[in-house]
Amino acid sequence: MRILALSNCPLDEKLGSGYVALRYARGLRARGHLVDLLGPADYEPLHGLRRGIRYRQTLGMAATSLGRLARSEYDVLEYYGGEAWLAVSALARLPGRRFLLVCHSNGLETHYAEVAREAAGASWHRPWYQADHGALFARAFRDCDALVTVARYDRDYALREGYATADRVLAIENPLPDTFLGLDPDFARQPVIGYCGAWLPNKGAALIERDLPPLLRRFPAWRLTLVGVGPGFRSAEHFPPDVLPRITVIPHAERETELRGLYQGFAISILPSIYESFGLSAAEAMACGCALVASPVGFAASLRHGEEAFLLGDRASPGLCEALRTVIEDAALRQRLARGGYLRVQSLRWDGAVARLEAAYQTWLADFRDGNEGP
Repeated sequence: MRILALSNCPLDEKLGSGYVALRYARGLRARGHLVDLLGPADYEPLHGLRRGIRYRQTLGMAATSLGRLARSEYDVLEYYGGEAWLAVSALARLPGRRFLLVCHSNGLETHYAEVAREAAGASWHRPWYQADHGALFARAFRDCDALVTVARYDRDYALREGYATADRVLAIENPLPDTFLGLDPDFARQPVIGYCGAWLPNKGAALIERDLPPLLRRFPAWRLTLVGVGPGFRSAEHFPPDVLPRITVIPHAERETELRGLYQGFAISILPSIYESFGLSAAEAMACGCALVASPVGFAASLRHGEEAFLLGDRASPGLCEALRTVIEDAALRQRLARGGYLRVQSLRWDGAVARLEAAYQTWLADFRDGNEGP
């Protein structure tokens, strides 16, 4: 197959979305397919400006797609991000087209917007300068021939919204680097709670700020380690003075070297996000033998509560504090979660994921060409 892929995320393996796009492209190339993968730096007009990114990506994706198609033939056009709505909608209506249009989502923007509104409740508002692209993004997901998500969480939403039929929406869970698989972790850990991720509202930062101080006061032997929160993070700005001595901040850690060792030092890993398309840090922590306490979003939504993870029933305070209290006080439960989570993620391998994507594209493409129209 000849595939043109355009990503709305920089092609950087340190970023979750960039990591996924790059690994799929490499895997498909290794199987003999031609893959032209372009990131924002390759197609976005005036790349580097901070304002109007979505508009510039929308125009850049459409113009670059048309330009590439004028020079080369492709079997599949693959788009990461709802910014592809203009390209997808225009190309879907091209008479006599022979190529398949796929939205390969690293997170359905429309799903995130819905969840964020529900979480904010009456306090939700959109800044005056921020346009609502939801209807346009939904158009991309409806006009494409097939949709790929990184977890059943987004797939179920796509089906509820009628973006496509069940045979045209495929969920492939994000694989882990080989260095995270097949480890022999020691499940007996020091009393450390770990968080890995950016310090953002959608990651549950406010809930951590509210619920961890009373928990640390109740369990003085336990510590909190924050990883990947960025160089500008100051713990004194987010936590009261009495618990600061038991909070360690590591602004950045390399995924396949430092990060693995840090996870192996956590007894419990937390991911209290409002929304995740997948939540790679959750799977990484499970592979390293951590007991996961997480919101039922993304990958975590498919985990068995009490066996593979402890899922938050209430994402409002003190829901996180109470969940952690249960896991801390019940050592047998903590061990069961750690072992069950470790076993659950061992199937998250790149060779299997690439094979599934390849098979889906070949099947969809053959069906499309046989019918000479979009599914």
